[in-house]
Amino acid sequence: MFFVSTSFSSTDEAQRALHHDAFFLFDIHQVLFHRKGISPFIRGLSKVSSKPKMIQLTLQTLFDRTTWAKLKKIYSTGNMITEAYLNTATGHPALHSELLEFSNNIYTPDTDMYKLLQSMAQENHKLYLLSNIGNQTLTRLKRQYPDYFNLLNDADNTINREAKTSCDLVWKPQLNAFEQSLKTIQHQTQPHLAIFIDDKLKNVQAAHKAGLNSIHFLNAQQLKSDLAILMGKELAY
Repeated sequence: MFFVSTSFSSTDEAQRALHHDAFFLFDIHQVLFHRKGISPFIRGLSKVSSKPKMIQLTLQTLFDRTTWAKLKKIYSTGNMITEAYLNTATGHPALHSELLEFSNNIYTPDTDMYKLLQSMAQENHKLYLLSNIGNQTLTRLKRQYPDYFNLLNDADNTINREAKTSCDLVWKPQLNAFEQSLKTIQHQTQPHLAIFIDDKLKNVQAAHKAGLNSIHFLNAQQLKSDLAILMGKELAY
């Protein structure tokens, strides 16, 4: 399912504009990478060797006001809550190492999307990230899968990059997230040339409301089919 920017009066008009000049904004979770969910994270917690320290850490996280303050501060810098939890374990190096190991392994790249991104790059379309992913997780994925991220014109996240305080933070599906993302990559005057791709329908609808073209992602083949209609051309696969 795709939504054509309200700047266009028809799909034909959109095709003429997007055929060569479209740029892309990708979600990461369940689009570029598959995430196995929170269950592996919970199972991993139960298997770490430093169980007493892990229990201590969990209790500390739940009941200690100082730890809550630290968590809030970490979250306000653009990191997700699981990363904030991992960060509280830095005082226990062995435990922290184990937590990082299994948290890294819950992400796997979508190889079909990798091929599709290669085709987009060959067509000289610019590729960016617009995700609610935490900064630490993104850094680890970039280190682990450099070939994947080398296909992007800008491998950093496009939202919250310059946020200084918690009140500046925005997240999808807030409309400001899309406006701030376009401003970061200096495309704020061209939302009609952006194609945003996300697996969550509410984010896709919000992007459309912000003036972007948007596609509700199910799989790479469906995305390729929708792009053929939206852009008026087939991308190699």
